[in-house]
Amino acid sequence: MANAVTLARWVGTGRRPVTAAQVLRRTDIPAAGAALGVEVPPRPRTMAGVRALHRPWRVAVATGLLQVGGGWVTGGPALGHWPPADAELLAGWLAALRAVCAAESYPQEEDSVRLLVLALLKVLGEDRVPRADRLSDPVYAALRDLCDRYGKSVWGPLHAAGRYYDLDAETPLAGLVALLAEFGAVTGDPGKPVITPLGRWAAGRLPEGLPGLADPGLPAAEMIAEAARFSDLEQRDHVAWGWLAERQPAEAAREILAAAEQMSPLLRSVAIGVAERLGPDTLPAWQDMAAPRVGPHARAVLAAWDRGPEPSDADWRWLAVEAAAAALEDKGAVEALTRVWESMPGTDLDTRLAKVRATGHPDAAELAQALAEFAASGAPNSIDQVAGLKVSLPGSRPLIWRRVRLPLTATLGDLHDAIQVLFGWDGDHLHVFQAGKEQYSDPFVNLDETGDELAVRVRDVLAPGGKISYTYDLGACWEHQITLEKLMPRDPGQDYPVCVGYKGDSPVEYWSEDDPEEPEPFNLAEVNRRLAALGEAGE
Repeated sequence: MANAVTLARWVGTGRRPVTAAQVLRRTDIPAAGAALGVEVPPRPRTMAGVRALHRPWRVAVATGLLQVGGGWVTGGPALGHWPPADAELLAGWLAALRAVCAAESYPQEEDSVRLLVLALLKVLGEDRVPRADRLSDPVYAALRDLCDRYGKSVWGPLHAAGRYYDLDAETPLAGLVALLAEFGAVTGDPGKPVITPLGRWAAGRLPEGLPGLADPGLPAAEMIAEAARFSDLEQRDHVAWGWLAERQPAEAAREILAAAEQMSPLLRSVAIGVAERLGPDTLPAWQDMAAPRVGPHARAVLAAWDRGPEPSDADWRWLAVEAAAAALEDKGAVEALTRVWESMPGTDLDTRLAKVRATGHPDAAELAQALAEFAASGAPNSIDQVAGLKVSLPGSRPLIWRRVRLPLTATLGDLHDAIQVLFGWDGDHLHVFQAGKEQYSDPFVNLDETGDELAVRVRDVLAPGGKISYTYDLGACWEHQITLEKLMPRDPGQDYPVCVGYKGDSPVEYWSEDDPEEPEPFNLAEVNRRLAALGEAGE
């Protein structure tokens, strides 16, 4: 914590520029190292690679000693009255430890180092603690128990453990012990660490936010509330499993659906999802459900299972309002407005909101009023904006790139479809988007450690000047770089997506030295015809 305070005071009352990764630029690294009295490499690639600087940086940001935003770092609100009161200091200390654990985890599993720390603290908290060079076996055993409890793969934490191996002393986890010593959670000889009272306190607080199994004795509504704290479906289902395992599927579904009638739209959507994923064994519960708020969901589920007729237009509009009201509660007015714009008929917002009110949904009036006020506020409205993207193949020679415009509200699934057309791919292979630490792909192929590309919009992952990547064919690895070059108003007379510029012909997808092919010439008119068809299919 002391180094974090020193680093914050070095930044002082002025400001310094930061990179897109929200750390100091390379030119400032030597001065920051000198301020802390730590050695830095002569030519560091990034501050994130200098652990002696990156750890206190993460601590300072997490505790409010530094504030990062808009491309700059300044002294944060906590700097002027440091140190805070004891309760605030403890909360800041825990936030800092969490932040360092997340920063040192692998991108696909940001809880991996937190789970390692918990396993180590558990072992150190027992009566007979082995020496540091014999810690690995009991720690890894504790780690497996924790991963089972929280529904996590053990491979992420085990992989992360390699970062903390002391090669000189040939001691596993020595670096992890040193990390906890820096935070005051362990003390004593590094060869035989001792857990401190602060470390025992942390062991009880660090699991907060992990998806533990729900108590089977909870009412269904409370179980759903616990599951709803997690946006990831696998984590929701893991939480719910502790409750579901004690019940037959049809019995569980009846309890969940009965409780869902009195829930908010957001919690009801979670409840419907949990019950639906129990499968056809729950059919009687759905068939018996005629309550006014759950009934439309039940009819949609039965139709999807080919056990009932297609829901009426009134049902579909009611469900559209339900989804928009849930989005308002979960993500705010921007996403709720997008849902209404995409799902309700009308020529403008006023006519769409009139259709919302006419559904009879209990939240319709409140939803319509909130969206009307948001639209009148003058806040940026993504339904009227278009993203100007440049999609390139950085490894191609000669260079191949395309400029495409598509609605800012388009999903990553929509962008995938457009890229397939832009580069002439045949679509027979898996693909994955990488946006920061997160990966997204087609939800119907169940690619490990990826989110649903249909649930994430371009506006969610790209700001002007920002970049994400898209890899097509995970064997050949055709990697595309996607840059948001600019935002522009939507032209009502223009079909979207539309290609507005290009360089290079379509790449040869299946190259063979024995049977070489010439690249297919890029045909802008044909590409835009196919892109326009994508846009029409999505409307």
